[in-house]
Amino acid sequence: MRILTALLLFFSLSVNAQIKIATLDWTVAETLIALNNAPVAVGDKASYKIWVGKPALAENTQDLGLRLQPNKESLARLSVDRFINSDFFASIEPSLTAKAPVSTVNFYQPGDTWQNIENATRQIGELIEKSEQAEQLITQINTQLAKIGQTLTHFRDRPVAIVQFIDTRHLRFYGSHSLFGTILNKLGLTNAWNHSGGVWGSENLSITALATLPKNTRLVVVKPHPANVANALKYNSLWRNLALAEDPLLLPAIWSFGALPSAVNFAQNLQSALLNQRSETW
Repeated sequence: MRILTALLLFFSLSVNAQIKIATLDWTVAETLIALNNAPVAVGDKASYKIWVGKPALAENTQDLGLRLQPNKESLARLSVDRFINSDFFASIEPSLTAKAPVSTVNFYQPGDTWQNIENATRQIGELIEKSEQAEQLITQINTQLAKIGQTLTHFRDRPVAIVQFIDTRHLRFYGSHSLFGTILNKLGLTNAWNHSGGVWGSENLSITALATLPKNTRLVVVKPHPANVANALKYNSLWRNLALAEDPLLLPAIWSFGALPSAVNFAQNLQSALLNQRSETW
């Protein structure tokens, strides 16, 4: 009886045990958190808080240093079962394989952006032995997005431009292939910047590109941005004469190259800003 009890306890612990994963990729990190298998180590933890924010990393998550140049001492102390990264980090894979096997998943590549994100989520689910949870997450997010879209039917009269300030004179425009552009489409809204934006779905352009958008465009600015942007815009004659500059909506930091968690985070924040006509301050 004692042996049977011990075996049952061992089996229970084995089923519930989480696979220890490290990643340099924030998109992988947020997906792991959403699958209740948070990474034990991540690249550039401090910047994750600034650019991704939600879902938050656990306080005890180890910081591996710069994403493209991880700290050798941090790697030496690391004890994990596997690294999961995107091929953006392929050049540093040799420095990781000495510690643990490295698996690669790609959220952004040619093809349908949403399908790519779902497939990458499934791949991560397989790698951490949580395929069922991955399918549940995909279904849950799609259901949430459909419900949010139903609340925004009255806002389909104006196209939406999603931008992020790089500096006072340059912005990143998010096209149809981006996460933000994909979610606009799923919510039934029109993207005012009608370009794919390449594999990553975005393009860095001068602020003058705002003048080429439809005159009734609703401008949505995603943080973070340089601290001096708000003051500089006060003295920018182009900005002062643009109709879309009269009522821009500012959203908090959302990972623009994210996966399912960032997708629903963006949709929820956009929904709140549109319905309440209230947004972040500069």
